[in-house]
Amino acid sequence: MQNTDFLKSFHTAAQLLPERLWRAAYSLKEQERLQCEEFRVRQGRPLAATVAGKTVLLGDVPVLPTKEELDELLARATECSVHTYLEQLWQGFLTTRHGHRLGLCGQAPEGESRLLRGLSSINIRIARQVPGLGGELPLCGEEGFRSTLILAPPGAGKTTLLRELCRRLSADFRVAVADERYEIAACAGGVPRFSVGSCDVLSGGQKRETIPMLLRSMSPQILAVDEITRQEDCDCLLDCAACGCGLLATAHGSGLSDLQRRPAYRRLVECGAFRQVILIRQTAAGREYTLLPLPEVSA
Repeated sequence: MQNTDFLKSFHTAAQLLPERLWRAAYSLKEQERLQCEEFRVRQGRPLAATVAGKTVLLGDVPVLPTKEELDELLARATECSVHTYLEQLWQGFLTTRHGHRLGLCGQAPEGESRLLRGLSSINIRIARQVPGLGGELPLCGEEGFRSTLILAPPGAGKTTLLRELCRRLSADFRVAVADERYEIAACAGGVPRFSVGSCDVLSGGQKRETIPMLLRSMSPQILAVDEITRQEDCDCLLDCAACGCGLLATAHGSGLSDLQRRPAYRRLVECGAFRQVILIRQTAAGREYTLLPLPEVSA
């Protein structure tokens, strides 16, 4: 069943590609499709995919995407309704209705437009559901849920793990999800396209706005967010922790030392907002998940 779901995710992501690029994507063997993580579409440069952490060129001969094909890809991803995705595009990305995330590069915005001009590359990150992922990680103790931070470099599968932990925890706790980039639940018309159990999901909007809304309206026992990056994100999480709400979040980093290098992350640790960290590492055998405790904060 999992292989079937993975192939479906590959197919819905590949369908975003214009026909010539779509055919090149299917030059991958079935096992490679199961392990495919993203498509790299760069104007005038070979079409490539990331398969099990490695770059693979697509097609029997190099396929060089054109400007018109990048424009068509964007039109497909937005279902020919770019204005619907303006708020996301202003931030250099968009999330499709199947949960796949497109990162965009081009000429930086100028003036009031705030939109990229002259698309030069698009990265399609394939969203997947992995039932049972993280099931061996003990997130709860005698006192209940321990606030947990998922730490890994970009593209290591943080959101996939977060999604599954939200689903699992929602069986025993009230879990609210601030899904800023529509990646965790991929809600469309209020209905999650990924299985997130009994979570309450607030999609879109910046964390500084949605986190207080969820605290006021849904009285969560656990609040989940993806990719904390800004100081204001961390300030909101500290407010949550001070209200007695458990936290489940992701952040970029390769080890515990990275939490000390960024002042905002360091403050979260020093204030005891998180009790433990899940480190994700890519190994030759696949992804490895390690749960590490954080120092207790004295009263």
